[in-house]
Amino acid sequence: MTKKIKLRDAIASDLKKNQYLKQLHQELLRAYGLQLFGKEFQFKNKSIQDLLVFADIMSKTEDVKLEQLSLEIVICLNKMYPQSHSIKFYKNQIFEELGNYSRPELDNEYKPGKSVDSIIDSVQRVNEMSLRHFPTGKGYFIGDQKGLYNSISKQLNSFSAPTSMGKSFLMKMFIEEKVSSGEQLNFVYLVPTKALITEVTNDLCNKLGDNLKDNHYRIVNHFDSIGTGSSLTNFIYVLTPERFVNLLLNNFSGAIDYLFIDEAQNISKDDSRSTVYYRIFDLLRQQEYAPKITFASPLIENPEIFETLASLEKGNVLKANLSPVCQIYFLLNEKGTFEVYDSMTSEFLRINDLSSYSNVYYLKNLLYTLPGQKLIYRNSVNNAVNGANYWYQECDDPIDKKLLKLSDYISKQVHPDYCLSTIVKKGIAYHFGKVPDEVRNKIEMAFNDGKINTLFCTSTLMEGVNLPADNMIIDNRRIGNRVMRPFQFKNLTGRVGRLSSSMLGNIFITATSDMDYKKFKELIRSKDMTAVLSITDLMDTDILKAVDVDLKAGDLTLQNVREKIKNQHKFDTVRKFSLIYLNNLQNSREGVVTRHFSNVISSEDREAIRKTFKEKYEDHTEVDVNFSIDQSMKLEKYVKKSDIIYPHILDENGDLNTNSTYEFLKQLGDIYNWSKYEPELAISEENNIILQDYAELLLRWMNGDSLHQLCDFMIQYRKKELNFLDRSQKIRDNYGKINWCGRRNNSLDESNLSIYVLLKALDTIQFKFGNYFLKFSHALMKERQIDKLENDWYQYVEYGATDKNVIWLEQLGYARNSAFAIANSELNIILTDELGNKVLLRNRIEELKRPEIIDETERIIKNYPDLFISEAD
Repeated sequence: MTKKIKLRDAIASDLKKNQYLKQLHQELLRAYGLQLFGKEFQFKNKSIQDLLVFADIMSKTEDVKLEQLSLEIVICLNKMYPQSHSIKFYKNQIFEELGNYSRPELDNEYKPGKSVDSIIDSVQRVNEMSLRHFPTGKGYFIGDQKGLYNSISKQLNSFSAPTSMGKSFLMKMFIEEKVSSGEQLNFVYLVPTKALITEVTNDLCNKLGDNLKDNHYRIVNHFDSIGTGSSLTNFIYVLTPERFVNLLLNNFSGAIDYLFIDEAQNISKDDSRSTVYYRIFDLLRQQEYAPKITFASPLIENPEIFETLASLEKGNVLKANLSPVCQIYFLLNEKGTFEVYDSMTSEFLRINDLSSYSNVYYLKNLLYTLPGQKLIYRNSVNNAVNGANYWYQECDDPIDKKLLKLSDYISKQVHPDYCLSTIVKKGIAYHFGKVPDEVRNKIEMAFNDGKINTLFCTSTLMEGVNLPADNMIIDNRRIGNRVMRPFQFKNLTGRVGRLSSSMLGNIFITATSDMDYKKFKELIRSKDMTAVLSITDLMDTDILKAVDVDLKAGDLTLQNVREKIKNQHKFDTVRKFSLIYLNNLQNSREGVVTRHFSNVISSEDREAIRKTFKEKYEDHTEVDVNFSIDQSMKLEKYVKKSDIIYPHILDENGDLNTNSTYEFLKQLGDIYNWSKYEPELAISEENNIILQDYAELLLRWMNGDSLHQLCDFMIQYRKKELNFLDRSQKIRDNYGKINWCGRRNNSLDESNLSIYVLLKALDTIQFKFGNYFLKFSHALMKERQIDKLENDWYQYVEYGATDKNVIWLEQLGYARNSAFAIANSELNIILTDELGNKVLLRNRIEELKRPEIIDETERIIKNYPDLFISEAD
């Protein structure tokens, strides 16, 4: 019996084999490439019309590959012939067929004449638009967005979608709808970086406005934010995973109704930060929270993989494969080939007339020629900075007067020697994790506004950063020293193209060797978009066996594991997984970590591990993944038997108390066993002064030195002490000059190297020292049975200040520099009301005439309206 197939499927099958369509599509790609570079090209009217008909048919097939191809055709043609009414007509029809009613208004200028069919189409269009209308504000869901949005309300939900699908936008809209409707709920929105905390918080404040006050909501970014203890307020926590863990560990008693995990692909990263996600779900289970959970990730084949962390029944899994934005891949190599990728046939098509762009000067040629804004991906900080400096020297563009203010801001915020302050004058910048957050925010804003045209970036682009670029140039297939996986590559390249306008991104990939040429082709063609959990990737059988041996011996330093793993970062990650496993084992709790370890560690060995730790530590356990039982028990004993306290910041003469701080850090090193667990901080024969360096910087940070002051201090101090805060010279070897006499290729000059060393050291102070101080502060408060320390270095490190007014302002959401400017102003902006509560005089804030502070105030006042009064009040 002949198998029946649907007409639509039969048409789709025929289209995929249609040779004329393949020929026309390849002609289009070559013509588009020539047009992009301002070259002459010929494309017959008949070919254009036939392509439009093909595109129209493909948009109706419900075959994702053909639907994507139909979008690519009409968007390319529209770019090539922007005045063509015929192309606009087909583009409108295809967009609507694929569920996109959010086009730029200019696309609606062509309207077909009235007829019975057009009236029917109009009614259907109105009905479809009403179904797709956003629940709040103006606009319409595109493509699969509505299905993704509706799934958020389910108990467990994991969706993946192309970068341009607006996953973050959907989750924020869901919060807006719930808050605006008056529902009393608590939300936790997790983002991978501190910079994204600011972005998401600002966006939510702008969306929610007066609804925050009217419906008794507050957005908070830290467990000690102002007002978090109120039982009458509902909260929207916008946090990094680390801050959320601190919230859960600090006697958090509120309910959590919804948990959103944005950029969930970070659970697959093989670094120690990924372990925090696993710990979150262990803590949620222990504290019996059952929020509705949404994992949101870029397009991967298996989004359900993240649901295993939740240990709930199988949830709702959705993949939105159709992207509303298209990318065209161009491949160049040094042998003179310039090719464009044909997604229909998976072939690379030679464009002979563009071979001149494939030589060693490819970057200069591309940057000079390509229209629109450009992102240049670099695999390292050095390559990003030096690429930006190179282009600043080569670029003929004059200094842009509009960017002089940004240059001045960076110079004052960081340092005049910071090369970013110079290169932005020509609309050029760089972007990576160690660029100060406030500067990075300004760079992103300037790029979004079109003021910065060329941006050199590292893999921070994969952390949820959305920049409206037309073009991306990639010349390395690595992230640091690690080769990109296909889903990472597609996540990176998916960052180009603008949903609001051109909807087309161009990716130029330059291969500098035959091997890279081959591997780049594999990445472009690859359909392997599967993600692997970091625990699966790192904890293989050999490592698990070594963990088993160490834990049975009660060895929390994991010496057998260390023999197998030489990389310190990888070892730290494995150790944290092992500590999670141990805690679950001691408390007889299940979880994804326990199950994974149990694949290798037998039930007899598990019992042996329990027995060993019972004999050695009795009933003591450690819930914080940053510490092991031996560390916490030694801390507890030390605090009980000694009078150890935090030193004073200043000594008797009013100078920084460096000697006492150094001795205190040495004590902490002994308590926490840094010789085993933090070799980069531990005192040793080869490295005997690193803690003295940190003592100096730590005190300056806590005492309130601005970033500019710290940069100036570092630059001047390192002229006397060349390797201050880099005693092992690891940073110098990777990023800096070999010596004073000359500059190495791809190296930072001494001033910028010193600034980079400073920013890395501040990271260590805020994250590593911050964790140790938090643990120490809790131990002191528990022993003394008090709720608060007067001299709490954890708080001083977290906010970079000892001034209570500055800390209060930062807890409200002001940036550190802004908080100091307000607190130290002679305008007396901070007052105390009759109940002893602090309030702010809004009109005096405006008198500061600091645009960034005024902008911050506009946001914060929506979140804390009762704390702002006017002079008349």
